Amino acid sequence: MAHDEGLERFLGWRQVRDLTGLGRTTAWRMRQAGDFPEPVPISPGRVAWRERDIARWNESRGPTTPEPEPAARPIRPPPPRPREDHVIANPNAKPNPSVALKGSKTKSRSRRRSGPAVAEGQLGFDF
Repeated sequence: MAHDEGLERFLGWRQVRDLTGLGRTTAWRMRQAGDFPEPVPISPGRVAWRERDIARWNESRGPTTPEPEPAARPIRPPPPRPREDHVIANPNAKPNPSVALKGSKTKSRSRRRSGPAVAEGQLGFDF
């Protein structure tokens, strides 16, 4: 708190904010209610808070309790995905000729557009 030379330290607003965690408006409201230390004028247009007043205010907030660490959640591996070559076919399913099986010689249909996808006068996002 006090320096070895016996001088008391004055804290600016930013230091007070960092030590207390309060916003300026909250500190002002608490001062109005008498629940926060009053600043001391140190020059025209400049105020500061005594370090000891802020330390006392911090101590008056009660003992600090360490926050409990969150419980470690077990990491579950994702469920196994069936591989394409190990898929079990439904014996009751009807064959679908449009579906090409892996390794088959049938040609699959392509649904790509043959012309430009953007009409004239429109912006395209093909960059």
